[in-house]
Amino acid sequence: MQKQTTQTIQITGRIDSIIFRSEETGYVVARAALDDGDEIVITGTMPFLGAGEQISAQGVYTNHPKHGPQFAVSSYTREMPTSVSGIYEYLASGTIKGIGAKTARAIVTAFGAETFDVLANTPEELTRIRGISQPKAREMGESFRRLNTMKMIMDFLARYKLPPHISAALFRVYGTASLELLKSNPYVLCEKGFDVDFYEIDRVAADMGFSKDCLERLEAGLLYELSFNAENGHAFIPEDKLIEATASLCEIDEALLFEPLEDLLEKRRIIQDVVKSHDVCYLDYLYRCETFIADEVRRLQAMQVVPPSNLDRLIARTEQTHGIQYGDGQKAAVRMCFENGLSLLTGGPGTGKTTTLLCILELLEANGLRFMLAAPTGRAAKRMSELSGREARTLHRMLESVFDANQGTVAFRRDRNNPLDTDVIIVDEASMLDLMLASSLLDAMKPRARLILIGDADQLPPMGPGSFFSELLGCPDIAKTRLTEIFRQAQDSDIVVNSHRINRGEMPQLMKNDRDFYFARARSAESTASAVLTLICERIPLKFGIQPEDVQVICPSRQLACGTTALNALLQQRLNPPAPDKGEVAFGSVIFRTGDRVMQIKNNYDLLWRRLDAAEVGTGVFNGDTGVIVHIDPAARVLVVRYDDREADYTFDEINQLEHAYAITVHKSQGSEYPAVVMPIFTAPQRLLTRSMLYTAVTRAKKLLVIAGREDVVARMVETNRKNRRFSALKLRITGAVGGDV
Repeated sequence: MQKQTTQTIQITGRIDSIIFRSEETGYVVARAALDDGDEIVITGTMPFLGAGEQISAQGVYTNHPKHGPQFAVSSYTREMPTSVSGIYEYLASGTIKGIGAKTARAIVTAFGAETFDVLANTPEELTRIRGISQPKAREMGESFRRLNTMKMIMDFLARYKLPPHISAALFRVYGTASLELLKSNPYVLCEKGFDVDFYEIDRVAADMGFSKDCLERLEAGLLYELSFNAENGHAFIPEDKLIEATASLCEIDEALLFEPLEDLLEKRRIIQDVVKSHDVCYLDYLYRCETFIADEVRRLQAMQVVPPSNLDRLIARTEQTHGIQYGDGQKAAVRMCFENGLSLLTGGPGTGKTTTLLCILELLEANGLRFMLAAPTGRAAKRMSELSGREARTLHRMLESVFDANQGTVAFRRDRNNPLDTDVIIVDEASMLDLMLASSLLDAMKPRARLILIGDADQLPPMGPGSFFSELLGCPDIAKTRLTEIFRQAQDSDIVVNSHRINRGEMPQLMKNDRDFYFARARSAESTASAVLTLICERIPLKFGIQPEDVQVICPSRQLACGTTALNALLQQRLNPPAPDKGEVAFGSVIFRTGDRVMQIKNNYDLLWRRLDAAEVGTGVFNGDTGVIVHIDPAARVLVVRYDDREADYTFDEINQLEHAYAITVHKSQGSEYPAVVMPIFTAPQRLLTRSMLYTAVTRAKKLLVIAGREDVVARMVETNRKNRRFSALKLRITGAVGGDV
């Protein structure tokens, strides 16, 4: 037997049996008889490998601590068996759905060496075999054709070192035409639902012989630039900027892009419009979202709503019942919500948004009006439930998100044809709504339903395209109330007081350090990082009794010594060091370990989860969801993450969707609230050192906030009231000024 070595070698042989197979990822553990007479267990991504196949593989010998010597395959070629005995072994291994050992024997006895041809082209002939009905024969034939197509797709992906998991999405969308499409235009993998990076596909296309100025490449470059900018918040790009950016991306002359742009406009993949006298380009779905939202907002504005005749008396009765006195702004906000189809309520911490919401809910119930409560994230929905005493759901759950297998994208069961059966919808943390989610929400409303949006306009904009809530607040004719008075009980919190100081452009009182807001000065980035560790592991638990798992580190940036990448490595080593009883898996230079705090970093609408306290399963784990790794199985190549009351299984090929969450960015903290927050502020890219960044981070802390670092950087953030400009025309569309020079 060969010993473990790092040297790549080649083996050839025949697959004897399949020990383990993941149909989802293509990962296989198999026993192989080599041509030199040796036997070895081989492992690797080899989709739909079956017993009886001949294989030629490159890789290295390894020594698994539990299962012994193995050969880890890095690349391979293979041939389907041609002998009758080989065909039988292949079918008997369970590779084809519906065919086991007994059925395989009967099929091979009947058709011999022609078996594969029958399965692929004339499966109805299988009905000659006793026990195989017409439907079962069709199912076997379809399974064989699907397997062959999937196998060829995954072989193609493996050959070019592309992620194997996208094969399922490809087959869902393009079926048996997938492989031919890949060969004719590999840039389809840049499209939404596959999301492979343009540069990666560009490498593959170059290997396949595609030229730098081919139409497929230039169209993909234009769509990539629009998608990339959408991820950075832009609903559209001015046409001249799109041409310039794509020419730089593709390293070609700008003049070569006018034909592919015209082609995409004809196909309606890109929509052209005029905004403030400039030609602009939208991705088709973003244009539909923006124009639909504008129409719906105008409809809600025009809705005639008759408030209760005794509304002021009802408000007074609520005050008397609870022994409280509402401020003038709160009373105005309540009246607003009963007089308009669309109402916006905004204000900073401690200004009474929650108290106002509770009054609105009581009066809705008193008047027999049905309502639904929702928020963009699970944490925000949970907090809304706790504060209101009523059920609140995530918007995705309320809208009943489902995975569209035909398109490989998310869809919602609730829409204009199946609207939400309620009179009023109330959404908290509305500043997080991007154009797509806002459009889906409006699409699911009944014609007479009202919408109340609650949020803090001074927080960061949503991660996705547009600035839905902020742009609505900027429309003069939309009903809105901004609460500004800080109530007495909130004035006892330095977190609240300092957040308002920051929002006004004033320095927080860093040296007060006697209630719930503290500052720890540090002289270097390294000492700042060291202070973060000491605070979480020693000082905060000792002084405040808040344990490390309830402390969240929030950073302006991912980069440098005080960014999330470096701090996550330090915090993992301190809070969850390696141990014999903890499973581990490496992803590049990052180690994921049982007990690690992790975050999902992209929406995955078809990831299966199961609820712990009920016999319930569902799909969908979303960008920003945080949980804890509770199990890692190296043999099965599965990692299990617990999200509150749910658990989700990740194959090792899917762990690129996770990152450590001991430290997270301010953007990722939106919509969440933590018992304690530690914020390292020493240095970061200038574009991230802004007032809204600091304000958003400070307002995430519920009981304790500690800033560690430099006072002058804090001062710079307070002074920098720069808001990143987003290309969006929603406000202009609502006000009817989109095409003119305004």
